[in-house]
Amino acid sequence: MNGKTELTLLKETERKETERKETESGKYEKGQTKLRSAVVLAGGRGRRMGMVEKALLEFEGKTIIERLLESLFRIVDEVILSVRDSAQKEKFRPVLEKFPAHEIRFCFDTLEDVGPLEGIRAGLLESRSEYSFVCAGDMPFINIRVVDLLFEKASGHDAALPRWEDRKFEPLHAVYSRKLIPEIEKALEKGRCSVLTPVFKMQDIIFVEISEIRELDPELRTFANINTVEDMECIIES
Repeated sequence: MNGKTELTLLKETERKETERKETESGKYEKGQTKLRSAVVLAGGRGRRMGMVEKALLEFEGKTIIERLLESLFRIVDEVILSVRDSAQKEKFRPVLEKFPAHEIRFCFDTLEDVGPLEGIRAGLLESRSEYSFVCAGDMPFINIRVVDLLFEKASGHDAALPRWEDRKFEPLHAVYSRKLIPEIEKALEKGRCSVLTPVFKMQDIIFVEISEIRELDPELRTFANINTVEDMECIIES
């Protein structure tokens, strides 16, 4: 091996190591040219948490929604917070003030008690992108490498949806195109509120196997969410 080849390999190794450190330190560089959006579903009533705003629960000095936004803004250009109403919006305003350099907008449910489907519809309508990452507002450990993978997989298709080994899916941690909007509206007109109902009406879905996601996030913490007080205690203790 000559000196030039050795130098080239050394530079390549150094470049990869730099990229790895930047990703881990929160300096992820977006390589895409198309606009990317995220829709965060924060409109839940937190019934299993005593009617508290789960996304505003704090541990280690930060709220869950702060941690989520910090991660998302390393990989997307805008975030739409899907909330119930103006009163809930005001509860989140202090959090938004911590992100003055980023674009955060709100959307509101127009239908009550139909679950996350209405929040997704409202968020996709507000989004300026063809593709949006949709997630729940109680997921503090979103992995940006996994989100990037889902955007890449979805490009040119209708959606990219994680699929577990038992054939179950993660519809609230997925990337959807705007083609989902009319399918949601059709489902709601028929009184069908399951998120997967309109998703599976689309013709071109890419399923991303959990084994591939596990290569980027071995413990699959990106899917972790807070539904109960016990969940919160486990996170604090971990």
